[in-house]
This record gives sequence, structure tokens and C-alpha cells, in this order.
Amino acid sequence: MRILIVSTVYNSTPPIGYGGIQRVVHYLTEALVELGHDVVLMAPPRSHCSGRTIHIDAYDPDKPWGAVKGEDDLVSEEPLYEAMCKFLEKEQVDVIHDWSFQNLFVRRHPDQVPFIISTCIPPAVNYSRQNCVASCGAHARLIGENTKHVYYGLPLKDWPYQTNKTTPAIHIAKIARFKAQHLAIIAAIKTGTPLVIAGNIENKMYFNLAIKPFAMFASNIQYIGEIDGTQKHLLETKALVQTPRWFDCFPLVILEALASATPVIALSAGGVPEQIKHGKTGYLCDNVSDLADAFRQLEDIDPAACRADAEARFSNTVMAKSYTDLYQQVIEGETW
Repeated sequence: MRILIVSTVYNSTPPIGYGGIQRVVHYLTEALVELGHDVVLMAPPRSHCSGRTIHIDAYDPDKPWGAVKGEDDLVSEEPLYEAMCKFLEKEQVDVIHDWSFQNLFVRRHPDQVPFIISTCIPPAVNYSRQNCVASCGAHARLIGENTKHVYYGLPLKDWPYQTNKTTPAIHIAKIARFKAQHLAIIAAIKTGTPLVIAGNIENKMYFNLAIKPFAMFASNIQYIGEIDGTQKHLLETKALVQTPRWFDCFPLVILEALASATPVIALSAGGVPEQIKHGKTGYLCDNVSDLADAFRQLEDIDPAACRADAEARFSNTVMAKSYTDLYQQVIEGETW
């Protein structure tokens, strides 16, 4: 199968620095190539894959983005559209897998090439896409109609893990009210559980009022700032803690924890309940009291079960096979 993968224009694939969705796209391209498919990746400069890569020179990941006024106030994807037109005038593909935000080519020419569209964020008002694929069942239901979903996956054959955990539980997220680190801190103080807070400060007021005082005066709370990659921390920590107060579609850091054989304690929001098996790979919580109970019961979770579940459900090979099933459906003329 010859597949054109269209990545987002906001960073290279894989990303320079932060860029969760670009990492997912990269994991997918590598798995598709390993499965024997002919993959063409279309993405900004510095992007690469094991197949063929076409760079869209209009997008430079070294330069700050300047959004344009228009649909959702996004960076213009017209240069991407023009590059796709130019490529498809000369070459044929069996299917287009579009991860861009505006999906200009497939929306303007829906009958030219079979396609699917993947989205990684909660839908905007009046969002509607043909052949849309969400990141989980809850995300698909939020979009509505007949939206399908495919879980993200990691390259687990190259992903290290260990079951002997030696460092305190860690909360990894940007410091912002909707990440609600203060709820994890209150639960940790309530139970005397050591807790590390890691993340860049997006909301200074929230940090100064809700994080900094506890880190200064509570002996079991430590703030370590922004970290350079999650892997080392997730290998050693006794648990990853997540407290989202918004619809987090399918947080990649939870998959990274499970792949590292690390239990996850999280508020039950968005796609998180589809990632964690309550009582087996972690705990799903509704409030501070539940978080405190989860800290107390953490030793009941077998780290090996976390890795086993990641291998069964969240490898990039599983993701790629799920997507190829959808590719075949649209090639055969199915739409949704």
C-alpha cells in the first residue's frame, strides 16, 4: 500500500522539543514502513522517516509561528495544500492520511484520492470532517456522527522499562490551572506521600499561589521545573500522577508511563479511562479523596501488568495495523 502521511505544519516530525502529535505521526510512519508499506511523509523541514520525506519549505520550525486571521485563527495551510497538489499531479498514492488541522486538500478534492483525517484535540464548534478518526472512544463521541477511533501507540520494542521503582510519584504537566497540580499536592499531603511536580510554568499566578508555597513548606512536595524528556523519570518513579480538569483526549505521557512499567493515578477525564485499567494498571479518581486512596493503595499495582497492557494495546505496530484496516476501508469506497 502506498500511503501519503500529511503531518501538522507547526513543528517537524519527529518534533524539535515539545510536539506530542508529531511524535505520534513519526511512530506511525516507522511502524507502517516496518509492516512493508510504501510511506511518503509530507512535513516541515528537519522532518524524517524511514520511508520518503517531502519537506514543505514554507514552514520553518526554527522560526516563531505567526497565526493568521481566518478559520480558528490558525497558521495558513495554503502552502501545504499547494505542495500536495504539486505532488499528486505527478505521483499516485493509494490513500492519504491527513493529520493537519485544516485538511484543505481532502476537503477541496474529496473524490480525488481515498483519505482519512486524524484529529488530536477536542472539536471546535461546528467541526465536521468526512472519514474522521479520533484518538479514543470518548473523543469520537465528542465529535459525533460516525467518527471512528484508533489508540496511539509507542515503539515498544525500543522502549526501556523496569519494575523496580525507587523514586517518588511524579506529576508531569505544564503548570496551569487546567492541569490542577494542587489537587495531587493536597492528596499527597493528606497521606504523607512524597510527590515531585515537574513542568514548565505557563500560569505564574497559579504557580505562585498553588504550587510554590507547598514546595517551600511541605517536606514531601518538591518542584523540579521543566524536565528534558520523560523517559528517565518514568522508568524510576513509583507512579505517574495526572489531574486534568479539561477533556484530555489521549495524553501520551500516560502511555509512556505504562510502557515504562509505571502505574498511573489520574482523574477520570477525557480519554484517560480508556488508558488506565482501574485497580490493575493504576487508579481512576474523581476527587482529592480518591487520589489520596490511590496513593495509599499504590503498592497493590503490579508494575509488570502496566507494561503487559501497553504491549497488548499501545504499541505503534498495533496502531499501524488499526490504521491500515481503515485505509483499506476507504480504498474500497467506504465513507463515514
